Amino acid sequence: MTKTRKILYVGVFVLIAALLVLGVFFDKTIADKMYQPENVMAIILEIVGIFPPFIFVSSMFVVLFYFVKGEDKNRALKKALCAAGAALVYVGFGFTAVEQVFDGFLWRIVVGLGAAVVLTPLTFLIFRKKSQDTLKRLAIFLIFASIVAVISSLISINVLKYLWGRPRYREMIADGDFALTAFTPWYKINGFSLHGHHSFPSGHTCSATNLLVLCALGEVFSDEERKSTMYAVFCGVYIFAMAYSRMVLGAHFLSDVTGGFFIGFLTYAVARYVYFDKSRIVIEAIMQANRPKEDDLTTEEPITEEAPRVEVDVTPVQTEDEILFTKRVVDAQEEEKPPFEEK
Repeated sequence: MTKTRKILYVGVFVLIAALLVLGVFFDKTIADKMYQPENVMAIILEIVGIFPPFIFVSSMFVVLFYFVKGEDKNRALKKALCAAGAALVYVGFGFTAVEQVFDGFLWRIVVGLGAAVVLTPLTFLIFRKKSQDTLKRLAIFLIFASIVAVISSLISINVLKYLWGRPRYREMIADGDFALTAFTPWYKINGFSLHGHHSFPSGHTCSATNLLVLCALGEVFSDEERKSTMYAVFCGVYIFAMAYSRMVLGAHFLSDVTGGFFIGFLTYAVARYVYFDKSRIVIEAIMQANRPKEDDLTTEEPITEEAPRVEVDVTPVQTEDEILFTKRVVDAQEEEKPPFEEK
């Protein structure tokens, strides 16, 4: 880990701590000022904004699909599992994305299947003509991105949401609790809640934070290292836009989006250190995969004949005006010239 990255991490964690403290005192006030449930851009981000973890995991399955060796005995089964995995991830994306649009389970399944039908073939087309070396590097990166996505967005966030049981701002408004009497600070754990009350932490903000894995592309592709600053700026803008939109819709308080960002960023920072700096087991295994065995690189009959050596003899040729140098190729098998004798 570089010194610059350490300083950056410390700065981010200090900012997170400051925002959480701010949320203790001003969560309700900020929510009252920002609430705009009909904001179109915020609604659009609510629907499509959770895409990063799903894209990374599905792309990983597709790359592994193309990575299966042709002579593998279980080739058909492995490819089928990878294709099914990629499609199922997109079903989950569509099902989750329209949670606030369709209440019915059946309609959400239909949307999920539609997303899989459209997005799965597109993902296969994107990676179809990649070289074997590029596929290896993509596999290394996408496995890392998927680890970050699964641990933060798909496991940690959902576990904490059900455990915390914090009421959302818009839930209290919908119940007529305009005084926000049901409000609880972010640090209070209210207990398990299956239906509703999933305000802390913000899953959408955590999903947006998963985009930070793009900053690690330079670990795999050397030419991407110079773009890391650009990726960081893009991710920062997207994370801020997502967090802002969640507060505008009353889906989360300031401390909720800060908590989501904290989980996403912490997972990214730890995973990057362990995966690329501390332990490179996965990376080494992938780079060794599909390489020919040592036995395949040797032949049964040893090579006994040496290729003829080629020597270059440079002889000066005297002319009236200048000396020109010509090159004459001498075969190694030619007879050796007699030594130069003085007249």
